[in-house]
Amino acid sequence: MKKEKLFEILLIVAIMAGAFYAAFSDAHNFPNRWFTRDDAYYYFKVAQNISEGLGSTFDGVNLANGYHPLWLLINIPIFALARFDLVLPLRILLVLMGAIHAATAILLYRLVSRVLSQTVGMLIASFWAFNAFIYATVAQFGLETGITAFSLVFFLYVAEQYERKWRSEESGEFARRAAARRSNPANDETASSQKDAPRRIKINKELVTLALLGVMVVLSRLDTVFLIILFGFYFAFRALPLRYFLLTDIFGIVFFTFASFIFRVGMKEYYTYGETAVQMALLSLLVSLPLFYFLGLYQHPRNESIPSLVKRIFVSSALAIAISGFLMFILQRLGFVNGFPRTVLIFNFVTQLLWLGITRLAVRYFSTERDRSTPRPLQLFREKWQSWLGDGITYFSIVGGALVAYMVFNKAMFGTSSPVSGQVKRWWGDLGGNVYGGAAKRKYTFFGLDTEAETDFNAWGLLSKFVIWLRDSLVEWIGYAETDAAYWQLFAFVVIVILIILLLSPKRTIRASLHFGLLPLFVGSVIQVISYHATGYSAAKEWYWVSQLIFTLLLLALLLDIFLRHLATIHSSARTLAYVVTILLAFFWAKDHYLHLAHLMPYGVEYEGHEYMEILVVVEENTEAGSIIGMTGGGNLGYFIKDRTIVNMDGLINSYDYFLLHREGRGDEHFAAMGMDYVFVNPALLMDMPYLGEYEDRLGEPIANYRKKAVVKFYR
Repeated sequence: MKKEKLFEILLIVAIMAGAFYAAFSDAHNFPNRWFTRDDAYYYFKVAQNISEGLGSTFDGVNLANGYHPLWLLINIPIFALARFDLVLPLRILLVLMGAIHAATAILLYRLVSRVLSQTVGMLIASFWAFNAFIYATVAQFGLETGITAFSLVFFLYVAEQYERKWRSEESGEFARRAAARRSNPANDETASSQKDAPRRIKINKELVTLALLGVMVVLSRLDTVFLIILFGFYFAFRALPLRYFLLTDIFGIVFFTFASFIFRVGMKEYYTYGETAVQMALLSLLVSLPLFYFLGLYQHPRNESIPSLVKRIFVSSALAIAISGFLMFILQRLGFVNGFPRTVLIFNFVTQLLWLGITRLAVRYFSTERDRSTPRPLQLFREKWQSWLGDGITYFSIVGGALVAYMVFNKAMFGTSSPVSGQVKRWWGDLGGNVYGGAAKRKYTFFGLDTEAETDFNAWGLLSKFVIWLRDSLVEWIGYAETDAAYWQLFAFVVIVILIILLLSPKRTIRASLHFGLLPLFVGSVIQVISYHATGYSAAKEWYWVSQLIFTLLLLALLLDIFLRHLATIHSSARTLAYVVTILLAFFWAKDHYLHLAHLMPYGVEYEGHEYMEILVVVEENTEAGSIIGMTGGGNLGYFIKDRTIVNMDGLINSYDYFLLHREGRGDEHFAAMGMDYVFVNPALLMDMPYLGEYEDRLGEPIANYRKKAVVKFYR
C-alpha cells in the first residue's frame, strides 16, 4: 500500500475514532459539554419542525429564515429522529461532523501534497484534524462551519486541478508557437492571429463544475459570496496580468477607501459616514477598474520603462479619484449621498497611488521575462471579449442564478430576501448602546484583528492567537507592561518574517500562490470582514471566519515548504528528519486530542432521572404545560423543553414581521397577539437597547430565579 493512502486511512480512522467515542458518551454531555452554542439549536429545532410538517419555524408559529440553507437541509433528516429521542440526532450529527472534518483533512492533504510536498501535506492535515481551536470551531459546536470548510476546500481542490490543466495547455501552446517561429519565422504572425481569432461564445464545462461548487460554498455560508465572485474573475482572466491586478486593485480600492474614512474621522465618528463610505467604495470600483484597464495598468509592467510606468500610475490614480469625487459631489447635491469630509479624497488618492505603485513595481521586479502576449488594451479587448463573456456568463449565471433563486424563495416564503438574523445584527450595530456589544470600536477590529483572543472581531484567529501566545509568553518572561504595544510589535515582526521566508523562494511562492488561489482567497476574506463592519454589525462569532482560517493554513504550508527545502540544501538528511518530526507531531497532536475528548465527554456519570439541563427544571416547575415562554436566545431550551413553546425575543430566529415591530419598539404587541404567558430573561437585559421601554407594564414580579435570569409573568 502506498504511504499516502496509508496516511489517509490512518487519519480517517484517528478522527472517526474520536468522533465515535464522543458520540456514545453519556446523554447529558451533549447539551452541557459538546453542543453548547445556542445558534446550533436554532438549526436543530427548525429542522425538527420541518420534518414534522410545521414548516421553517423555531417556535411552531413564526416562519423564520435565520440560518444558512445547506446545513439546515442536511439537518432535516437527522432531526426527524428527535420525535423518538432528543439525544439520538445529536449523536448522529456528531459522527457526521466528524466525517465531514475527516473529509476536509483528506482534501487538504491532497491539495497541499500536490502543490508542495507530501510531508507538508501530512503536517497541515494533521494540524487541521487535531488542533483544539480548529476542531472546536469547525467540528464541535454543531454549526454550519464544518460544511463551509469542506465546501471551500473542495472548491479549492478542484480549482487547483483545472489551474494545473490550464497551465499545461498554455505551456504546450507556447512551446508549439516557439518551435514554429524557429522553423519558419514568417508563420509566427499567422499562427498568432489564428490563436487569437475571435471565438464563438461557448460553455466551458470546467467552469460549470467550479460554479456549481461555488454555489455549494455560498449556500453553506452566504457571506462567502464575495469570495466566489472574486474567483470568477480569477478564472475568467487566466493567463493575463489582468487576472492578478484586477484583484489587487479591488482590494486596494475597498480597503483604502474605508481606511481613509477611519483615518480622517476616527472610529468614534466613522459610523456617521458608514453608508457614504460604502457608496464611495462601490462608485470607485465602477469608475476605477475600467479606467485602469483602458489606461494600460493591466498590461505587464515590464512592457515599459519605470518612468513611463510611474507616470501612467499617477495619471490613472488622479483621474480615478477626480472622477469618483466629482460623481460623489453630484450625487450629494441630488440627495443620494450624505455629506463626507473632503480630505478623505486626498487620503484615498495617496494610499491608492502607493498601492498601485507597490503592486506594479513588485511584479516588475519579480518577473523574469516580458509578457508573452502584449496587445494594447483595445486590441486585447477585441481579441478576448467573446472568451471573457462566455466564461463570465457560464460561471456567474450559475452562481448568480442560484443566489437570485434563493432570494426570491425567501421573499415569497418569509417576506424578506435575506436571513432576518443578519438584519437584526446589523440593526444592533446601528444602536448607540446595547447589550450585544455593538459595532467595531477600534480601528484594527474593523479589519478583523484584535489584541485579545476571545473576541467577536478576531477574524484571523490562528495568526492572532499565535501572536497573543508569543506576547503573553514574553510578557510573563520579561515583565513588559504594555500588552497592546507588545502585540503590535510582535505582529509586525511575524509579518516581516513571513515576507522574508516567502522572498527566499519567489518562484515557488508565486507558483504555489497561483495553484492555491491565495490571492482571491485573501482578498475575498478581507472584503468579507469589511462587509460586516462597513455599516455596523454586532455579535459576530468565531465560526464566521472560515476562509481566513483556510488561507492561514495554506500560507503556513507554503512557509513550511520553503523552510524545509532550504533546510534540505544545508543537510542531506533534512527531508528524512522532517518526515519523522511530522509523524511524531501528528502522534502527539492526536494524543492531546483524545485526552481532550476523554475529559470533555466522560462515561459513567450518573444522571438517571435528571433533566438534560438545570435550566429546564426551573422553567418547567414554574410554568404550566402548554405555556408560551419568551426568551432572548433560547435555542437549547427550545429544543429540550417538554410541553411548552419557547419563542425567540431577540429576533434571530423569529419572523420578519416581528423584526419590523421590534425595531419600532413594539415587539411586545407581537407576543401579546401570540398569547405569550411568561418571559425567561435577565431583567437587566430589558433595561438597555434594543429592548429599552418595550416591555413596560407587560411584566410582573419574578416568580423564580436562575442565576441572572428570572421567570416573569407576561401580561397581554
